[in-house]
Amino acid sequence: MNTVSAPSEFGDLLRSWRHERRLSQGALANAIETPSRHVSFLETGRAQPSREMVTRLSTALQVPLRDRNLLLRAAGFADLYAEATLSDAEADMLRNAVLRMMTAHDPCPAFVIDRFWEVHDANASGRRLLGRIAEAFPFDPPHVTANMLDMTFSPDGIRPYIRNWTDYARQAIQRLHREALSPDDLRGALDRIAAYPELPKDWWALDVRYAHDPVFPIEMEADGRRLNFFSVIAAIATPTGALAQELRVETLFPADDATEAALKAAISGTA
Repeated sequence: MNTVSAPSEFGDLLRSWRHERRLSQGALANAIETPSRHVSFLETGRAQPSREMVTRLSTALQVPLRDRNLLLRAAGFADLYAEATLSDAEADMLRNAVLRMMTAHDPCPAFVIDRFWEVHDANASGRRLLGRIAEAFPFDPPHVTANMLDMTFSPDGIRPYIRNWTDYARQAIQRLHREALSPDDLRGALDRIAAYPELPKDWWALDVRYAHDPVFPIEMEADGRRLNFFSVIAAIATPTGALAQELRVETLFPADDATEAALKAAISGTA
């Protein structure tokens, strides 16, 4: 008599990630050098994974570190990756590192952003820029943060100041597809901005023909002055904790001499 095991929580999670990565059981099995039958057994609950197997599967599926902990818990193991918040004492080294990165880039606006595009901090120039939209999006970290997607796509945010809005917004959505750590993150981000007006329907899907430029140009106009920037994102190259993987520093560098002069004048109070 054949016995059919009930699907396990781990098996459901594994199947979900495999589907999201568009891999067959055979392709995943080849990637981790195990029989495809074993992958099938893991998904149906007929086999239980070792800690090493969970790690191999997570790596092959490019699962973010925080979500790898969920897979480990579902398989009955303890977390492998720390999940501190930026305000926790154990995050002091990381917090100091991103603070120094932001401060060093003044007078270029710089922002600390997490995997959900929440802005946790900004340098002096970044706070000055966000001060223009403070009525709609108050920003006073660490107690009051703001979401970069909302501030970018809302008509009450920085959107009215962006001269190349159509190209900028389209590139921003393509960036979401490439930078989201998980499929749920991507769906949440797209759902969040879908409520804002004047966003064409053909923007939402990943478009491989719409190449992501090496730099991300942003043309702004404020107080009758045109400012041209390019955006650079810095992240931890080999993170060992979930928070380190999820945080990044986005900096707006001047794309011309006039913008550089305007930034320096603003921070020195001579603008």
